[in-house]
Amino acid sequence: MTPIPRLSRPLFRRLAACALVAVTCAAVPCLSRAETNVLMAKTREAFSKGDFVALDKENERLKHGKHIRPDAASELDDFRIGLDQVIHADVDNKEAFLRELEALTLQWATEHPKSSLAHILHARVLVVHAWSYRGSGYANTVPPEAWVDFRKYLQRAAQYLQDHAEIVMTDPSAHHVLLEIGNNLDWDIETLKAIQQDGLKQNPDDIMLYFDMLTPLLPKWHGNARVLDKYIREATKQSQAEFGTGMYTRLYSMAAEQEYGHALFENSLVDWPTMKKGYEDMFTRFPNSPERRNRYAYMACLAKDRPTLVTLLAELGKKIDVSQWGPNPQRSLEACQRWARETPSESKDEAKTDKKGRASPASL
Repeated sequence: MTPIPRLSRPLFRRLAACALVAVTCAAVPCLSRAETNVLMAKTREAFSKGDFVALDKENERLKHGKHIRPDAASELDDFRIGLDQVIHADVDNKEAFLRELEALTLQWATEHPKSSLAHILHARVLVVHAWSYRGSGYANTVPPEAWVDFRKYLQRAAQYLQDHAEIVMTDPSAHHVLLEIGNNLDWDIETLKAIQQDGLKQNPDDIMLYFDMLTPLLPKWHGNARVLDKYIREATKQSQAEFGTGMYTRLYSMAAEQEYGHALFENSLVDWPTMKKGYEDMFTRFPNSPERRNRYAYMACLAKDRPTLVTLLAELGKKIDVSQWGPNPQRSLEACQRWARETPSESKDEAKTDKKGRASPASL
């Protein structure tokens, strides 16, 4: 275990106290993942204890090669989330915590100059520090001075990775961080695509890079429905050896999560037969995912495919995972279940009332 330096002892006391804090990371797609994931917990504990050697060893194992779980989730993503759960720990003095974490990760990078993880962790902390100024609200809620600090820290993180490019760019986690930086600094789409493809060249099985690239192509960022659909079809083709048409399904599911919500089939170019085939491909290749089956049922409801919804609800029985049913999930689930129980004639009657402004469960 790496010796704990004197300057870091207060930090590690805080980290240890936060070791079991569950943190929800922004921009994490709806992938099947157990909340008590062992790898996440081990990673969080090692980081909290300052065991950089253990972290570095795990990263070296994961950064190349196929590490896909039986439910099609990525072990590498689990590892990254474990790291983020520490960096995002809920502490009283966030600024002091992040400054100490910056000092610690920079010290690790100095002591282990050939470690890609050490440098990437330092850049990752700078990015999280940037977001502490930006906050998670709408852009009009951010003070002008905070925008300055937000961009300053992002630029510092980008420059740090560039300064250590020879080491870090062999590790797709650097590309993962760079895509977040670039999107928030308004780098052009072609630059972001080049970063993503270089990361996939380093590790073709780093599936998070497909999700990372989706974000800047959403209409609320720099894209539109046409550009998004083109990208999703390209990504599906690129990943078809592993997932068949499954990446189409997963990326459009994420698009619903990040932007379209219940209006996915109204406002995007998603094709339900293709999405449905993607789910069936995923269940053939990765059957161990009740969370994804819940998501499939929710999407069937959005697509107004009552027979599929009825079948899936029957298969799920009591294995309902409310979290997979979109915005306001409990009410979404209730509405879809109610619609599934209705007869076709009742639905026609309800369609008439929609013109009066009432919401239809089928339009969720």
